[in-house]
Amino acid sequence: MNSTKPHSEVKKALEGTLFLVSVYENDELIALGRIVGDGGVTFVVSDIMVDKKFQRRGIANKIMEMIDQWFDENTHESSFITLLAKVPADKLYRKHHFSYLDEKRVGMIREKKTREKTSFHETTNKKSKNRASSYF
Repeated sequence: MNSTKPHSEVKKALEGTLFLVSVYENDELIALGRIVGDGGVTFVVSDIMVDKKFQRRGIANKIMEMIDQWFDENTHESSFITLLAKVPADKLYRKHHFSYLDEKRVGMIREKKTREKTSFHETTNKKSKNRASSYF
């Protein structure tokens, strides 16, 4: 599977993975799926990918079955489990306990924009290496 992302970005992304399913044919990676999140409350199904040569063989469905099992064993009733999907992949996820948001909820995506010059203070949580910003 070819990636258009720089190796350093892919490596960093995989470090934040809670659960990863990799599918190989011989020594070639042909599919993967992963869960990212904080491990406590928020979980996101991310990067369900199957190489074009291997699509329509049930591989994505099998990956989702393994992800479903992980959720059953590692999350609780109040967990917030989400994903973003492109059409027609949404049909796959509906088979695995995902549904469209009701009219009282909305899904959103943040678009990348150029950063405005704003004064802010940045702190780092040394344990998780996450940053929190506050304006002053």
